[in-house]
Amino acid sequence: MILSHYILLPAAGLILFGLKPKPPHSLIWGHLKLFNEVIKLFPDNTAPAAYYTEIAQRYQLKKLFYLDLWPFAPSQLVLISPETAALVTTVEDYPVHDVATGFVSALIGKTMIAAVNGQPWKALHNMIAPAFRPSALKRMVPVIADQTMSVLHAALSRRAASGQAFAMEDVAAQLVFRMSSKIIFGVTVSDEANERLLADFAVILEYAKILTQVQPGNPFRKVFWWWKQRAAARRIDAFLGALAKERHIEMVRRDSAEGGDKEGLGKSTMSVLDHILVGLLPMENSGQVPDTLTAAVSRTIVENLKGLLLGAYGTTTDTLCFIYILLSTHPTVMQKLREEHDRVFRTGLQTTQHTLKESPDKLSELRYTTAVIKETLRLFPVGFGVRSAKSGIPALEYQGRTYPTPNQMIIPCTHTIHYDAEIFQSPATFNPERFMDPSTAIPLNAWRPFERGPRACMGRDLAMQELCIILLLTVRSFEFECVGLQPRAEPSVLYTNLDLRLGDLAFQESSFSAKPRGGAVMRVASVHWYDCV
Repeated sequence: MILSHYILLPAAGLILFGLKPKPPHSLIWGHLKLFNEVIKLFPDNTAPAAYYTEIAQRYQLKKLFYLDLWPFAPSQLVLISPETAALVTTVEDYPVHDVATGFVSALIGKTMIAAVNGQPWKALHNMIAPAFRPSALKRMVPVIADQTMSVLHAALSRRAASGQAFAMEDVAAQLVFRMSSKIIFGVTVSDEANERLLADFAVILEYAKILTQVQPGNPFRKVFWWWKQRAAARRIDAFLGALAKERHIEMVRRDSAEGGDKEGLGKSTMSVLDHILVGLLPMENSGQVPDTLTAAVSRTIVENLKGLLLGAYGTTTDTLCFIYILLSTHPTVMQKLREEHDRVFRTGLQTTQHTLKESPDKLSELRYTTAVIKETLRLFPVGFGVRSAKSGIPALEYQGRTYPTPNQMIIPCTHTIHYDAEIFQSPATFNPERFMDPSTAIPLNAWRPFERGPRACMGRDLAMQELCIILLLTVRSFEFECVGLQPRAEPSVLYTNLDLRLGDLAFQESSFSAKPRGGAVMRVASVHWYDCV
């Protein structure tokens, strides 16, 4: 009876109900044995999107496929083409799966925008999205430029002088975290406070890495890091709560002075925190902003600030590290990047900074730089989203066939789409020109590192802008070298041969996002590219 209920019935489900296509399926093991064989091809704790890509290419699966990982994971419908992924992200906006909302809730809180669906999500999205409109992004350019020079450029100069190896992830995080806190909070946080916050967020990210491990780990280690992240989360919450309270007091003070106009802040200069406060604070009968924050409002503010900060600095830091890794092993791309920066902004860092601040629109002329960022995000997409079946829609309909969705975890797998040779020629090759050549136009919905549709990353344009500016102000000053690379003699998987150059660095590590393995240990050397230093 137990065997029938817990093994045979779920395993037979994919057969009896005709859930196809799928890889070879075992009546006893489902796809567990196959999945485990694929996992063993990769370094420990590889981000799971790579597993789906390898399975798709190993069994020549196209468009979509089902996967049976019961009882360790829900039955899955994996969408691996731009057209099928669009069915649940743009054609219809399917809700985020409980697995994802539960993960975010455990790390950040139940009211964070990434942990909710339906009307709560729409309300938060409408509050936060205006903070990332183009006019707001343009005002951020001087802040990003100044902090890139004072934090990252200065740190890389010190590392170049010492000649010592260091974790690029740690150094890059210092910059991106400071930029993110300034943009999200709207105020400058002290270096000491930023250091404390960054250290506490690092604890949360370590716990996230443990939670996302596919292979079983040491249970005592998990408990240890749970306690550590719990204490770190309390400190973060206390800091963010005090910051929100301080900003609320300022809003009440200004509201009183301006006769009860809570819009008096001026939307053109409002931070993310300001937008959340304005959206969450109800007007009293007197037409004024209430004098106190309720516990529910305070919790929603804190959890969303925490989540946005973690997402903003973590994913941008990861992508910057991958760019430097690829540039270190592709000198021709580095040369072209430097030449474009000289052509558009002229030589010299001071000249570049001045031009950048006076004419921020010139960033749009950095077409090759943008292509380098896009190609890096194609090879190393840092996000991974999962959806659940939508009420009232029992199946996906595609090319005249129906694919049942009830009880499925639906995975629009960006990684697999990005490595599809029918969409991206020579997909394992780092080739920024593919994003510039009109004859190789990228199909609609094919490039999707920020996801697509209503739930696409709100900060995508900000992230692209930050990365453009950081590259503009660093690549003409430094050479980058990966330390400890162990290139493989033969590719270990079917979908990529980047491990012939990068060894294990070719495979992203699972955490809150898909991050560089081992912190991206590098050395840098100062270079004299014309008169830029």
